[in-house]
Amino acid sequence: MKNPSSDVSPDELEQTDGPPMANASSPVSSDSPEQPASAPADEPLDPQAKVCRKCSVQTHTVGSFCPSCGTAYVAQPRFAKLKKRTVLMITAVVVAVTAGTGITLSIQHTNQVNADQAAAAAAAEAQTKREAEAARAAAEATAAKEAADDAKRTERKLIVAEVEDSILKDAKSRVTEGVLTGPITRASCTPLGGGSSDDLTAITGTFECIAVNKTEADGSSSGYRFSATVNWNAGNYSWHLGS
Repeated sequence: MKNPSSDVSPDELEQTDGPPMANASSPVSSDSPEQPASAPADEPLDPQAKVCRKCSVQTHTVGSFCPSCGTAYVAQPRFAKLKKRTVLMITAVVVAVTAGTGITLSIQHTNQVNADQAAAAAAAEAQTKREAEAARAAAEATAAKEAADDAKRTERKLIVAEVEDSILKDAKSRVTEGVLTGPITRASCTPLGGGSSDDLTAITGTFECIAVNKTEADGSSSGYRFSATVNWNAGNYSWHLGS
């Protein structure tokens, strides 16, 4: 079957109705109308009408918030508010715990300072008490030693008195025997070269004694000389007539 289009000549095709078809090899005429240019990609779209969900004001805007009351056109997710509230609660808890910890540490420090001061005061009081007791003990020891020394001096004076009494009796006996001339009124002893009854460091004492048989008007006396030696530790003594 013969194709009808194959009998049509190129001139006949140019005269057909409708807009002429462009030939790929034909140059484009400069008189042809220009196609409108497409809008730039970054040119903002026309604002859409938005209705505020709070104040119901209808506005043509590209913003996200109502220009009338400031409410966001899109509600924030509830979890975001909860998250913010949770953060605030956690912050409050942390602040409270920190403050509580600070108060606790302050109380502990104060208690420690008070305990240290109390311990120092107790130690000072104990030291003062020990020093007072030591001073009292020393005073008591000193007093006891003085009392003991006084007792020793008294004992030694009694020994000297016994020596004088013994010499007096011996002199009177010698008067009776006719060896000495009486009457013998008294006897007295004087320490020689130390060793007195007051010198507690001496172990022995040497005395010059006199058996008085005459007293002068001026108070001086004369008599017979005796010598005596005393052993303070043993408490015994000896004497003899003459130096």
